[in-house]
Amino acid sequence: MKKFSFAAALLVGLAIVGLYAEIRLHEQGRPVASTAIRPGGAAYSLAPIPANWVVSGDPVTEVAEVSQTHDGSAQVYLWRTTASTFRWTHHADEIITILDGEVFITEADGRRHHLTPGDVAHFPVGSVQLWEVPRTLLKSAILKHRSPTLIEASLRWVRRARALVTG
Repeated sequence: MKKFSFAAALLVGLAIVGLYAEIRLHEQGRPVASTAIRPGGAAYSLAPIPANWVVSGDPVTEVAEVSQTHDGSAQVYLWRTTASTFRWTHHADEIITILDGEVFITEADGRRHHLTPGDVAHFPVGSVQLWEVPRTLLKSAILKHRSPTLIEASLRWVRRARALVTG
């Protein structure tokens, strides 16, 4: 019974330390600057669409990472591709804003969307669409990856608690 009580007390203590660390980080914010970029000044690198996803055309696709959250769970990208048609499978939740060009997107259930500059869309992880890009397309994309497991969150709390104690 004493071992159980000790283990329970230890878990409660770790949870309190983790909660304290989360609150402190939230209250203090991150000591870094914000990120802003113009698409023309971004450092793009080639990011080919997998060949078996391409339905027609020979897309030249580039991506530029703009920023990411402090815990790495979300990234912001600029993404552009030339005229082509391809199937896209989302490996993360993705929110896009069309900046230039247009795209016709057909969902797995047959629904079709025509997106033009200023339009915003969300694609859940695991969704698949047919993308028809009639001319060069430029979009911003926010990718949100899965939530951390309890173990990953606990390890993050321990690292943050250690940083608060030593820093």
